[in-house]
Amino acid sequence: MNILKGILVGSTIAASQVLAQHAFADEDTSSEIRLLKAKLHELEQRVEDQGRKERQYEAKAKAIINSAPAYKALPTAFDPCPAGKVCYKGVTLTFGGWIDLTGIYRTRNLASDTGSVYNFIPFPQAKNFYTPESRFSARQSRFSVLAEGDAGADTHLAGYGEIDFEGAAQTASSVATNSFNPRMRQLSVELDRTDLGVHVLAGQSWALMSPSKVGIDPRGVNAPGVIDFESVPGFLAARQPGIRVWQDFGPEFKLAASAENPQTAFFGGNTPTVGTPAVGPQGVLNTNLLVNLTGPGGSFFNNANNLSLNQVPDLTVKAAWDPRLGPYKLHVEAWGLYRQLFDRFNFANHTYDTGSFGGHINAEIVPNTLELQVYGARGALGRFTATPFPDATLAQDGTILPLNITAAMVGLIWHTTPELDLYGYAGLEKTDAAFADVGTVPFGYGNPLYNNTGCNIENSPAATCNGNTSEVRQATVGFYDTVFKGKYGTVKVGAQYSYNQRLAFAGVGGAPRTDDHIIMTQVRYYPF
Repeated sequence: MNILKGILVGSTIAASQVLAQHAFADEDTSSEIRLLKAKLHELEQRVEDQGRKERQYEAKAKAIINSAPAYKALPTAFDPCPAGKVCYKGVTLTFGGWIDLTGIYRTRNLASDTGSVYNFIPFPQAKNFYTPESRFSARQSRFSVLAEGDAGADTHLAGYGEIDFEGAAQTASSVATNSFNPRMRQLSVELDRTDLGVHVLAGQSWALMSPSKVGIDPRGVNAPGVIDFESVPGFLAARQPGIRVWQDFGPEFKLAASAENPQTAFFGGNTPTVGTPAVGPQGVLNTNLLVNLTGPGGSFFNNANNLSLNQVPDLTVKAAWDPRLGPYKLHVEAWGLYRQLFDRFNFANHTYDTGSFGGHINAEIVPNTLELQVYGARGALGRFTATPFPDATLAQDGTILPLNITAAMVGLIWHTTPELDLYGYAGLEKTDAAFADVGTVPFGYGNPLYNNTGCNIENSPAATCNGNTSEVRQATVGFYDTVFKGKYGTVKVGAQYSYNQRLAFAGVGGAPRTDDHIIMTQVRYYPF
């Protein structure tokens, strides 16, 4: 606008100069000059009017811009950020875990922390059969974080990590500092396509054969609600790296498959064992035999633990059904597991294929009040057991002899009030014997020619008590009570009593058995 005004004024002045020159020639042109000045004034007025209008237009434009709503991304499942969570750049973080103190008392000294190793409850032969055990532990304390985000309207991502303090490096002594190290429990990533009903999980998580409470749970497990870290015999589970895929067929039915890290636990551990006979020579395994290896330096494996020879992952399929029964909740699942056991002897590789199966039911008998849990399984499942049992033993030449396990458990949980839960469980794990003699020399597991004559005599020679475990049983009761719940978290206390029996296969000298009474208490603070 100012440029236009300058041009008009400049043009008018130039015209005036020309007219002035003519005035010297002709004074009659003065009237024309006055006319031009009047026109100049008129033009200046028009310019002012035009500037005023432009300023009005600019003010209106600014008002429209200022009144327009700011751009906002499309809402997600986490918009706005839910209470108790942390949201950052479209990712929602959910923290979990607790701080725990567990008190432990056992009538037989297992030299165990929060997990009772039922397969090592001593027979009267051992001095620790007569010595009780008492200790405190904070090692069940746990921390977890779940990161979730939406990569699209139907594509959802989740990452999950969980640690506890049940690691036991050699420096983790109970004498002074109790510096027990953290360990990885779970670390996984999950991809969900809700439009297709397809889910993929990769990383370390609970094995697919571990029981869920609803559907296919990618991170949780429907374990008995007890204090003992080894849980209840009959509850089979493991955490291991692998990949799984599952498909939703409507809201009630899901079908899953997984490939998971394989390992085989042989009778005797790192060095396969042959029992001692009551009479005759001691059996010796084939010297041209390989069943496991120790990781070399730089392998990122502890050289105190051997690795079994495995070439095929564990393969699992599982179906889960959650029917709608009015106010009653019901979950039913069944699974099948393929495992290949592997060793090498006499200059050749040898494999043994195994198939196992199992199932789980979680049902509300009285809605929100009384809950029933049932577990069952059968197959070469030793490393998944609470006992724990071995997976296999060996014949003299190195032939693998799988140990087939039968596992069963039933439990009731009574939600007496919103704060108080009472529970009771009964479970067992039982293995078949597997042995092959060479003449009169016994080999295998549960061989009736093994020596058991000293199992009930304190301080008798170790060779006089093979005591191969045939069965472990448990009956347990307990409670959990919420004593405080507020904006700063929840405090729960609990107590558990269990009666445990360990039964051995019959050998020369009989079929020994032993038992253990275990009492545990617990205080937990849930800050999240």
